[in-house]
Amino acid sequence: MPIGLVQSSQTEQSLATLNVPTGVWNGSEVPSVTLTGQVTKTTFQSSEIRKPDAVAAAIWPQLDAQGYDLALQCADQTCGGYDFRFTLPVVPPPHMFVDLGDYVFLSGLKDGTQGLWLLISRSLGQTHVQLTQVRPADVPPIELSSASLTSASGVLETDLIATGRYVLADLTFDAGSARLDKASFASLQALGDYLIRHSDQSIALVGHTDSSGSHEANLDLSKQRAEAVRTMLLDQFPLISPTRVGCEGIGYFSPLASNAAPEDREINRRVEVILVPTRP
Repeated sequence: MPIGLVQSSQTEQSLATLNVPTGVWNGSEVPSVTLTGQVTKTTFQSSEIRKPDAVAAAIWPQLDAQGYDLALQCADQTCGGYDFRFTLPVVPPPHMFVDLGDYVFLSGLKDGTQGLWLLISRSLGQTHVQLTQVRPADVPPIELSSASLTSASGVLETDLIATGRYVLADLTFDAGSARLDKASFASLQALGDYLIRHSDQSIALVGHTDSSGSHEANLDLSKQRAEAVRTMLLDQFPLISPTRVGCEGIGYFSPLASNAAPEDREINRRVEVILVPTRP
């Protein structure tokens, strides 16, 4: 598991129903999809106290890679606070603990037959995670691994040391928009971990576009995308000072490939990390 999480418990019911929330508390209920199958509840704990958003950023890309579509992402009061949390079958202490003012919730659905939700919170001394999954009997339970995160962290640091730059290649945006289209990205988790370890290093996030559209529009869009990435990074890693993370957009002026083919234009649409010299 990423960021020091260790499994602390697991229970399984051979035939049960699970409500997978798809909306926040609306005053009378939590909108949900009800699925029947094998229900597995797994809890994890870590002595490394991390912001729940950052933990979600490390875990969700693995679930996304396994085919789960994000159904809901919310945090404590946005979810509905007490009312939302107490609709969930949460494993009791000591295996799970939920601070009603400091938790993050994500849910996902797959193929109409599988669903899961992830609840992340923290106490004074630990980070707590519960992963609850429902699936057909012939489908094995999800196993989370730190391999992809470790790989991303290693490659990012190696490239930054060697070249002073790194392309955040897994970032994706809504079409024609500066809105990131997922809740979390492995490359941003790796970047955040790097900046935590190298507390004297500053960076710039630089947005790039393809050559479609006007010069002015591309400059604006590339800057807005860099700003969106900066916002997500700082939200998920509050210990990183905003003064260490700059952002800029340079439109289509630094392509990595020709803009002749769709696949080349996709390569050119990117956000890069650039190391900024440390000021004395």
